[in-house]
Amino acid sequence: MVSYNNDSFSKLQELVERAGGCAVMDGGLATQLEFHGANLHDPLWSALCLISMPELIYKVHWDYLEAGAEILVTASYQVSFWSNFS
Repeated sequence: MVSYNNDSFSKLQELVERAGGCAVMDGGLATQLEFHGANLHDPLWSALCLISMPELIYKVHWDYLEAGAEILVTASYQVSFWSNFS
């Protein structure tokens, strides 16, 4: 069962309503990282920057905030590992 923080869910719901019923939540993180010089030719893709260039992750997210973004997402989805739980 998935549990949601009601306050966080309410804020997200409010954002979507203000946006007219739909909100784009992909700002092209990898594109911006490459634009600023990151080499993403690695199995970790943009998550490699979390290790090798964390200041660049910060800069790109800051740029999004300055451009008016209201939601930031992590670059960690590629970092998860496979496990065989039975």
